[in-house]
Parts: sequence; structure tokens; C-alpha cells
Amino acid sequence: MPRASAPLGADYFERYGVNTAGIRKRDYARSWRHFTFHIPEVLRTFRAVAGRKPTTLLDIGAADGRLIRLALKAGLEAHGIENSPYILSRINDPDMRRLITVGDAADAIRDVPAGSRDIILECAGQYLPPRRLARYLRNVARATAPGGMVCLLVDPRNYQGDRAPAHRGVQTFETITWWRAQMAACGLRRTPGHDFYFVKG
Repeated sequence: MPRASAPLGADYFERYGVNTAGIRKRDYARSWRHFTFHIPEVLRTFRAVAGRKPTTLLDIGAADGRLIRLALKAGLEAHGIENSPYILSRINDPDMRRLITVGDAADAIRDVPAGSRDIILECAGQYLPPRRLARYLRNVARATAPGGMVCLLVDPRNYQGDRAPAHRGVQTFETITWWRAQMAACGLRRTPGHDFYFVKG
């Protein structure tokens, strides 16, 4: 059986999310577009592409659930998947905790019903070894509703072709062209004007 991806620990989340005091670090706040998604922008893009409002969202790599919380406030049914004991231990809200499936993304995505999510925030693919990635992306596409949108988060240095060491945990240095080909092979086409958003069908 393929080995699950190693959960990310405090060092990762202190660099790219929240520090130990629960406050965003300045470099993260200045360049959030490079490290996460902006829910209002995601919702606007979906409406422009699909011609309707989304109703469901899945956050793969949900961390402390902040994007789920924003999606709930926007009126969506939202759930997440996360495998890091460190970040999960920081969720004090039991209602939020129940919305997040604990497990390896490549395994947990198989249990998501086909065509059930309008929007999938995909933040785990870049951590998977190549032997697991293709099947995982096919399962992500399978879980996406017809006309739904997958928002792919990979380290931006991969897009720029920078071969310098990426942040801890990242296993790939592939280019944006490479990632587009992987998504296209799963029936996901790039949304015009957006490098990170892909539509099913």
C-alpha cells in the first residue's frame, strides 16, 4: 500500500499560516495570493464561469478551517480534509472540527460522492509523490460537479521554474505548463485569466 504523505508540523504552519500566537505572519499577509485562496475571488470567478452561485465547497488541506468558515458565512455547505495533528489540535470549535475529515487526502477523496462539490480547493497535490498524484487528481475531478471548479494551490516558485528549495513538505518543482497538462488529462480546463482555477467539462 502506498505510504501516506507525512503530516505538516508547526514549522510549516508558522511559516505559511499562523504563528504560535495565532497571528498571521507579515510575509504571509502581504502575499496571501501566493499561498492560499481568497474566498470572495473564488466565488466571483465561479459565478462568472458557471452563471450561478455555488452551493458546496470542499477544502482539501483545510488546516485550521479558516476558508471553511468563510465559505459557511457566504452561505455554502462546506467541508474539509486535513491530516496534520498539529493544526487540527488548534481547532477549538467542535462544530468546525466536525466539518473536517481527518486523513490522508489521496485516501479521503475517494469517499467524496461523485459530482458532489461545486468548488474544490485543492491544496494537497503538491505534497504527494508522483506515483500517487495522477489517481488523486482523477478522484478530485470525479468529486467535482459538472461545471464545477477546482482551485489548485501549488508553490508559486514551481510556476516560475525556480529550482531552489521549496518550503518544507513540497515534493514537486513542476511548471505551470506541467500542472495544466495534468488537470487537462482529468477533464479540467483552465479558466481564462486564471492560472489556479480549472473547470470541469
